[in-house]
Parts: sequence; structure tokens; C-alpha cells
Amino acid sequence: MTLSTYPEKSISYLYEVGVHGGIRRAADALGINPSVVSRQLSLLERNLQLPLLERRGRNVVLTEAGKLLAEDFAKTNQRRKQLERQLQDLRHMRGGSITVRIGQGMVDDVVNHVLKAFSAAYPGVFVNMLSGDMQSTVMLIAKGEVDMAVGFGPTGPPGLKCLSINRGPICAIVQREHPIARLSQVSVTELAQHRLIAMNESFGLQRYINAIFKSESVIFTPSYSCNLFSSAIALSKAGLGIAFMTAQAVQTPLLQGELIAIPIDHRIARESQCHLLRSADHRLTPAAQYFWQLLCNFFNEAADS
Repeated sequence: MTLSTYPEKSISYLYEVGVHGGIRRAADALGINPSVVSRQLSLLERNLQLPLLERRGRNVVLTEAGKLLAEDFAKTNQRRKQLERQLQDLRHMRGGSITVRIGQGMVDDVVNHVLKAFSAAYPGVFVNMLSGDMQSTVMLIAKGEVDMAVGFGPTGPPGLKCLSINRGPICAIVQREHPIARLSQVSVTELAQHRLIAMNESFGLQRYINAIFKSESVIFTPSYSCNLFSSAIALSKAGLGIAFMTAQAVQTPLLQGELIAIPIDHRIARESQCHLLRSADHRLTPAAQYFWQLLCNFFNEAADS
């Protein structure tokens, strides 16, 4: 049996195990039963007559043979993705395409201050805008499926070209009649006395909030959890709880007087950052490079203002 005859799906499972460091975690990411992954990899090892996995402590890592297969799969997959995008460009008669992933709280800024200028300079380029958590964003950039991203979180991820920019302070977002609305800043102890609105655990913002409460030895006990900033804003407008965001993320409700942003009195809240991300070794097209430069310029200027 030649290498080309081995099931590509099995090799893709091997690649995911290498990325996630375990069969169960890889299966969870793929949305399948761990036994399916385990069975396919065992069959692949038997056919190749080579071990592909070895256990180190609580993690599973790839052997040298496993790494060779996984690396080849990743390169092949990246080439195919690039080909698919080129074919998509031809189908739409476009001048190229850019895929950018943007954290929900920064979509308005990117659209109004970056995308407008970019579209004027490159009207024929197709822009695919996505949203999602930092962990999956990093994986998609590494796979070549996303050109660049704007994320929010306590630390910039390793292995990527990353420009980290101050985005703070993180604020408590409340309606004007809320008991804390009169405060110039609010402590963690005070926040814990009220109904709180959490974001999904995958949000960089929520990781900040968790770190803030943990540092003060205060248990964060929300009354609501959301996976959309718009949901958290609606709850706050209704007076049902305190949301947490930067003031930039809720500019329109603040200007309209519907909500008030009170900075959280904590070092972590004052030092919040957004991260502009791209692959360190993936060469951008001229259009994508221009988009990247617009992103860098805008967020640098916003941080200085």
C-alpha cells in the first residue's frame, strides 16, 4: 500500500491529535466520538507498521513518523485552501480575497475606520468577515484559513505575528438608574453585590473579568451568560444586570445616553489589550498587506488618543 492510498481522514485525525495534545480533546474539537479517532489511528499504525503516537504524562504526542504525516497534511491542506480561495475569486470575478476574524466588541471600529478605507482602495477584493474566540482564531490562522484577526484577551498567543495595543479600561456597563451609575469607578467588592452579566468562557473579555475577580479572592457569580455582546447590552439596558466591556464597544448607547460606563478600579482592567494577529510566515497579498497596515494604524492611533 502506497502513502497516497491511506485514508486522508485518518491522517486528518492524527493532525488534530497533534494540535490538541490528546485523542479526547481532538475528538471534542471535531465533534465526534473519541473511539472513532482511536480506531482510525490504530488502523493507520497497523497499515504503516509504524507507531504514530506516544504518551507523555497526561498528554499524547506524535512520534517522528506521526509528525511527518501531520506536517504533510497541514501543508497539503493549506495549499488546497489557497487553491479554493483562488477558484472562488475566479467564480466571483474578484480581485482577490481576504479573510479576517474580528472580536465582537471591535466590529464597529473595524468596519467604520478600516473597511471603509480599504474598500475605497480595493473595491474588487472580496472580504470575508468572521467572528469567534481567540483559541479557534489562532488555529485557523495557523492552518491558513484566516489571513489576520483582531482579538481581545489577557495575553497575545505565541507563534503568530502579534501587535498588542491597550484597549482599556474595562468598564461596568449599566443603565442610568442603576445604583452604581453615580460612581466614577467601581470596586470588585461593590460589583459582587449586584446582578452580573457574563460572556461565554471563550471570550477574551470574560477571561479578563475572571482574572480580576480571582485576584481579589471574590467569587464571580453571574445571573446571566451570553455569547453575543448585543445580548449583554440588551440585558444591561433593561436594568437586569451589569455588563462588562470597554467603552469603545458600546459607543452608540453611551452617546445616546442609554447606558453609562464606569471603569473598574483594578490594575488588570486598566491594562486590557486587543491583539492584531497574523501568521509569522504566511506572505500577504498587496491588498491584505494594506488591510493589515490600516488595522495597525487605526488601533495604534486609538490607543494614543
